[in-house]
Amino acid sequence: MICSGNTTAGNTQVIEHGLTLGSNPEFTASELVAYARAVHRMAKLGQHGAKTVFDVAPGWLSPKSAAQLRAELL
Repeated sequence: MICSGNTTAGNTQVIEHGLTLGSNPEFTASELVAYARAVHRMAKLGQHGAKTVFDVAPGWLSPKSAAQLRAELL
């Protein structure tokens, strides 16, 4: 996927994203498990109703705590 845009006149920015999969079924299954985990966590906090992938914050997808993610990724 390639996204482009202008920050100001004459300054174009381009972002490229790529994905290479060894196993598409395994990748798909891991994504489904991650979203199921996130929805379960959200339900425990009283967040109910239909959700889209855009409604789920990336931090909810990881089995690690928010503190662990900050320590390892920041």
